[in-house]
Amino acid sequence: MLEIIGMGVEDAKAIEYCGANRIELVSALTEGGLTPSFSMIEKVVNSVDIPVNVMIRNHAKSFRYSEYDLEVMQKDIEIVKSLGANGVVLGLLDDNKKIDKAGLEKLLDVVSDIDVTFHKAIDETNVLESVNVLNRYDKITNILTAGGINNIS
Repeated sequence: MLEIIGMGVEDAKAIEYCGANRIELVSALTEGGLTPSFSMIEKVVNSVDIPVNVMIRNHAKSFRYSEYDLEVMQKDIEIVKSLGANGVVLGLLDDNKKIDKAGLEKLLDVVSDIDVTFHKAIDETNVLESVNVLNRYDKITNILTAGGINNIS
C-alpha cells in the first residue's frame, strides 16, 4: 500500500498518475497537516479514481482537543463522509501523552463505513502500548507511525 500526502487537485492527480494506492488529503502541511476545506475535499474526491482519506485536525497547537474541538471534528467527519471520501485520518492524545480514549470514542461514534487511520500523534506516545489500545477499536483500520519518539531519521 502506497499512500502519499497531497494538498490539492494537482497533487492528487500527480499522486494517482505515479501509481499510489491512496491519497491523504491535508491542508497546512507545514503545520503537520490540518483539515482541508470542504470544497477542496469534494474537488479532489471527484477528480481521481483512487481512495482519498482526509485529515481531521482543526488546529496545530497539539494533539489535545477540547470538547468544542471534538464537536467540530465530529461535524467535519460527517461532512467528509458526505463528500465521498474513503476515510479520515486523526489522532488524539491526553495530557499524559497517551491515547485520549474518551475523545477518540466520541469521534468514532460518527464514523461508519469509512477507513479510519490513527496518525503520527502515536509517535509522541509509547508506540507499543498505544497500538495495543488502538487494536481494541474495530473502526480503526490503519495506524501511521514514523517509529516513535526515538525514531531515526
